[in-house]
Amino acid sequence: MGRSQADVAATALVAVAACAAAAGGVPAPVMIVLGIALFAAPGYLLGQLLLGSRVAGLERVVVITGLALAVPVLGGLLLYAARVPLHRPGWLGLLAGVTLASDAALFLGRRAGRTPPFSWQPAWRGPGWQVAAFAAAVLVAAGAVGLARAGAARQPEPGFTQLWLSPLPQGQHALSLGVSNDQGSTTRYRLVLLRGSRMSDTWNLTLADGATWRRSVPFAGHGSLTARLYRLPDLTHPYRSVSTGPSQAAGS
Repeated sequence: MGRSQADVAATALVAVAACAAAAGGVPAPVMIVLGIALFAAPGYLLGQLLLGSRVAGLERVVVITGLALAVPVLGGLLLYAARVPLHRPGWLGLLAGVTLASDAALFLGRRAGRTPPFSWQPAWRGPGWQVAAFAAAVLVAAGAVGLARAGAARQPEPGFTQLWLSPLPQGQHALSLGVSNDQGSTTRYRLVLLRGSRMSDTWNLTLADGATWRRSVPFAGHGSLTARLYRLPDLTHPYRSVSTGPSQAAGS
């Protein structure tokens, strides 16, 4: 493969290296560099196939950028329609597949003389104001993507508390009673244990976020146990409730 096909070789190498890196579990910085290169490769190759030498300058850069963005957008819709999970393997297969298919088409097109060969001379130079406007647009787009990702990562999630009353290993006439706090802050509770309709035990709990309280409570399998958890200061409405009878144990 001569110098006229250098870009074909380089983009094919990027696709293969990205797949190998993902399979081999390379460090994240290496994977990021390969991912960016693989993201850009289809747009460049499709630009070479579709534009030929008819469009040059900044217009060519804009079209190639649009094609690079269109591949994951349209490809993601196809993956979704095909019920392919939109995880790393799916995106990697999409971008690498489009890159290698475009490489093959560009290689054959150049061999047949239908597509101009690769040139080492940059053909994207244009007036300074056009370059500045394009650079500003790229910065704005990158900032918007970064802001969107940061906002999505910082979306508040509702807190919750888990209450359970579950069997211990066979042979032990007892149940595991526990509370786990994932409210996002320290929370005060009152836990009431009922045997039948009679109050058996009461605990006042103060749990930090992520903390867990548990205890073993005797249970011979007769009658029923009910655990009611209140978030203080509300002692009227149980926040969580769980019950177990002679043949089952349940948690919530």
